[in-house]
Amino acid sequence: MFLWLILLSLCVCLRQGLSLTCYQCSGLPYNCIENEQRCFFNQTFCMSQGITVIENGNVVEKTYKGCSQGLLCNETMYMNQGNRKTYISSQCCTSDYCNTGTYYARVPVAALDCLTCVGDNSSCALQNLTSIKCTGVQDRCMTITTVYVKETSSNSVIKGCGTGNLCDRKLEYNTGNGLLYTGVSCCGKNNCNNRTQTVSVDPKPNGLECYACNETGKGECRTNITTVKCTGDMMMCMDVTGFPRANTLMRGCCSKDVCLGLSASLAIQASQKLFCCSGNLCNNGDIASYFRSSSTTALNNVYLLGMALLCVTRGLRVLL
Repeated sequence: MFLWLILLSLCVCLRQGLSLTCYQCSGLPYNCIENEQRCFFNQTFCMSQGITVIENGNVVEKTYKGCSQGLLCNETMYMNQGNRKTYISSQCCTSDYCNTGTYYARVPVAALDCLTCVGDNSSCALQNLTSIKCTGVQDRCMTITTVYVKETSSNSVIKGCGTGNLCDRKLEYNTGNGLLYTGVSCCGKNNCNNRTQTVSVDPKPNGLECYACNETGKGECRTNITTVKCTGDMMMCMDVTGFPRANTLMRGCCSKDVCLGLSASLAIQASQKLFCCSGNLCNNGDIASYFRSSSTTALNNVYLLGMALLCVTRGLRVLL
């Protein structure tokens, strides 16, 4: 009996020391809330699986993450049922927490030609645009326009290829030292992104107030935290932290689409996390309280969409 207990304890210790820990979630690709999952001995991979169903012109996308035995790793499956097409693909890795980030099914599409540029409304005028060939899952021509408001107003424009899940986003935030308003417009025909896109700016206070700061290396988010009154569609408070040290890098107001982790205007890297909450001054730095409340969390990696969309001289790639 004593020997059996020793062996059992040894097995438990080995399991705790050798088994993988993966992220587990099920939901929308851009809002799949990641939880930890301890894998069994025979599950030696962390997997992300994407499913896209296109039926009668409607697109439904899902993501599943978790531990895997590796039987379905790095595969892509396509099923055509006439008016219903299903795409399933998976991606596996072998280190703890390696299956983080947004993951979509790889859906091959007919190649589009889209106009491309990086600049502002003047430099991205029609006569200055060039055309490129989209690749892979890039099924839309896109225009991303950002308006920055401080003492004066300025704009930036990115045109190129992208994916439909990014379309019609309203990405806005205010960290106290300036406001950014970003709009994403899409179309599905060759070189159709030839127009100038305007972004609406709503300065009317909406009643929400958030803590605000923007870390530039001088400790602003440790010693110089202020508050900001939110305007327009900025109905959430946000807290951007370094991961895993959880040091605050940015706080302020933001629109709900920013909280989905598809931000075209926040230069958030893979090593950072974005937390959102609703309620006055709820972004107080107590990350545990974000989970206890009715807050939403964008635990997926968030990337600068402009950088992901645009490598003009070498072709465009959308980071999925």
